[in-house]
Amino acid sequence: MLFHLDLTSNVDTVNLFSKGDTVIWPDGSNEQGFLSYKHCPALWSLGARPYISKECATELIEDIITCANMISSANVEPQENNIYIDAYYELVSYIKHLFIQYNDEVKDEKLLSEAVIKWGWFDLIKRAYDMDDYDRIIIITYNYDVFLERILRLHHLNFSIKGLDNDDNKIIILKPHGSISFTHETKNEKETFKIRKAKDMYEASLSNFNLKYTELNENYLINALIPPAGDSSRMTYKWANEMRTLVNQELEVIGENDKVIISGLSYWHVDRREIDELLIKLSVKNINTYMVNPNPPRALNAVLTCVLPKHITYTSSNLLKGVL
Repeated sequence: MLFHLDLTSNVDTVNLFSKGDTVIWPDGSNEQGFLSYKHCPALWSLGARPYISKECATELIEDIITCANMISSANVEPQENNIYIDAYYELVSYIKHLFIQYNDEVKDEKLLSEAVIKWGWFDLIKRAYDMDDYDRIIIITYNYDVFLERILRLHHLNFSIKGLDNDDNKIIILKPHGSISFTHETKNEKETFKIRKAKDMYEASLSNFNLKYTELNENYLINALIPPAGDSSRMTYKWANEMRTLVNQELEVIGENDKVIISGLSYWHVDRREIDELLIKLSVKNINTYMVNPNPPRALNAVLTCVLPKHITYTSSNLLKGVL
């Protein structure tokens, strides 16, 4: 969507540190520089800078998440003042507010434009929504942003966020890695904002979160967000485990007349196990599967052809017009 709408100059999802000095510290002071030694000393000490390359940024995030995954899956307390674990908590908070800023950058007018209507993914969802052939459209997304939800709302396509929304609409969205729209029921004074660096400060059930699309920069007690390359199956957060259960329930009811379409998809070693679990469940369904990705990872391409015998890869969402 970002490339299709020519938004990549303002919204950089490849190098997550490149806009770090522009992100506002959310204590009401309106001070930019969230990614700084002042606010994120562990991240900064490990080398996070707004001017580092995307390769260096990716490697640093991978190191931090690998350590967090290991500590979580081992179920042991990290050493006191461990810089990687401190950096993990800083990364979670920073990414949340980075994507809130990105959300503010993209105005409704852009999402209502003719370009969105011509976008292959919107065209696919709209046609499936209008067709009687499909009872439900299930979207499992690992993105934190709410661009999809905003587009659906603006174009009057009703949806539900499973786990947080009780409405039963044709479009069901699940977000296993959380979202900037998952806001905790406890909200503190804005000027008291700080990055909480303790595991028990991130534990909550899905029922403890509300679904909101405004006032996202408020000082909510707990962030429901797992950073890029994070593996929710290793994280012990209750809300993430509950969301994974809901995802598995949806996969169980997929039938042979259904179609599965994959958009992009990371396949790093640090989140591969979670993706493999989904693919294994799909492999026994004998269904048509598709992936849209202009440059898919070689390993993922190989795995998809191994476990999904009716698989097709497209390089552009424009080719989805023939899928339904």
